[in-house]
Amino acid sequence: MERSTSGIYKDPADLIWLTTAERLGIQIRRSDETYASWDGARTLTLCTPAAFDPDDSLAQLILHELCHALVQGPAGRRRVDWGLDNVDDDAAAVEEHACHRLQAALLDRHGLREVLAVTTSWRSYWDTIPEDPLGAGDDPAIPRARAAWPDAVRGPWAQPIEDALRATAALASAVAPFAPPDSVWRRARPQHPLGGAAGPADHSCGDCAWGATGRCVARAEEGGEGPELVHSWPACFRWQAALSCGDCGACCREGYHLAPVEPDEALYTARPDLLVHDADGAALPRPGGRCVGLAPAPGWRCAIYALRPRACSELEPGGEGCLIARRRVGLSRP
Repeated sequence: MERSTSGIYKDPADLIWLTTAERLGIQIRRSDETYASWDGARTLTLCTPAAFDPDDSLAQLILHELCHALVQGPAGRRRVDWGLDNVDDDAAAVEEHACHRLQAALLDRHGLREVLAVTTSWRSYWDTIPEDPLGAGDDPAIPRARAAWPDAVRGPWAQPIEDALRATAALASAVAPFAPPDSVWRRARPQHPLGGAAGPADHSCGDCAWGATGRCVARAEEGGEGPELVHSWPACFRWQAALSCGDCGACCREGYHLAPVEPDEALYTARPDLLVHDADGAALPRPGGRCVGLAPAPGWRCAIYALRPRACSELEPGGEGCLIARRRVGLSRP
C-alpha cells in the first residue's frame, strides 16, 4: 500500500513564516551554499539547518530578511541582496543594525524578542538594543529603522507580517509550558488581554496614561476609538506613566510641523510677528523643531499660553494627538 505524503510533519513556526513569504510573493529556497541571499525578484535562498546556531530557526531567518527589505524600501526589494553589498563595513553595519531594531520593535509588540532573536555574530549588538528599539539615541541605525516603521506597520506587507507574529505568539503561549527550560519558547513574554505582549509587572491599565478614558488610546486605529479596557488588567508593553507636559513638549516640537491659527483667534491679531502665511492660512512655525511661541529658555514652557490657538488648547494630554506627537519624537513606544 502506497503511503500518502500529504500529512508529512512540518514545524508549525516554519509553516507560519513560509506561508507569510508566499503571501508576499516570495519563494523560499534552501541551500548549503549561502546563508541568506535575495535574487532581486522573487526567490529568497536561505541556509539549511546545518548552518543554524542552536537558537536559530527558519522563522527568524525569514522575518529578518523581511526586515532588511523594509529598511531598504521598495527600490531595495528590486535589487540583489536588497542592495546590500557589504563593501563599506560602517555603512553595512548601520543597515544591519537598523534591520535589528526594526525586527525587535515588531517582535516586542507580541513578546517574541527572545523567541525570534537575531543570532550569529550579530547577537552581541542585538543584546544591547534597549527596551524601546526606536527610541531617541545617537545610534545612526535609529533614524533608518524609524523611517521604515510606517511601512512595516501600515504598508502592503504589514498585515501578513502582523498575522504571522500573532500566530507565532499564540504558538509560543501554547508551547511554553511543555518546552524544556533552555528552549527559546520559554522566553516568550505573557500576552495582554487586548493582545500583544504584557508590560511592567507592577503596573496596570488603570495607571497608564493612555487608558484614562476607559479606552486604550495606544491601540486606537488612525482617527478611531481605542478598545475598551479593564483598569485591573496588567499593563501592556505600551504602558506609559502619567505625562508631564513640561518634561515632554512633543506637540511643541517635531511632533507636528506647525500649529494653524485662524483669523478669529486672539493670537492672529495680537502677535502677527510670530505667524507665517501660505495657501492654507496662518500658522505658528517650528524652525529647528521648536515652536516660535515657546519661551527661549531650555524646556517646553509656552510664552504665549493665554493666546495659544485652538490647535494647541484642544490637544488633550494623553489623547491620540498627544500619543502621535510623542511617537514621532521617540518618547513613546510604537
